[in-house]
Amino acid sequence: MMRENHPDQPKSLPVAEVDDSYRRAKIFAALADPTRLKIVELLANAGELSGTEIAQRLSISLALFCHHSKTLSEAGLIDIRKEGQTKYNSLNWELLHACLQSLGRGAGG
Repeated sequence: MMRENHPDQPKSLPVAEVDDSYRRAKIFAALADPTRLKIVELLANAGELSGTEIAQRLSISLALFCHHSKTLSEAGLIDIRKEGQTKYNSLNWELLHACLQSLGRGAGG
């Protein structure tokens, strides 16, 4: 699956990176917004959805979804796959699990 990368985001997000406190803070900050949390919950239940499907299901504009999608993608929480003109979003389960597990390990990084 191809991840859409941004200039400040590494091309791959190894789970070991979650040991970095700054990285974890960025992930939790992305989840702190109610709309972004709803997007993550929706993807957790639905699997892969297009941006249009997500916007419709959450009753938000596509522009607002794109704004939140960028933040979630930069944090590494969602993977984006492009097929033609449509971008499909899915949850990065590996990163999310690793981040949540890091809470049990105490302060690190």
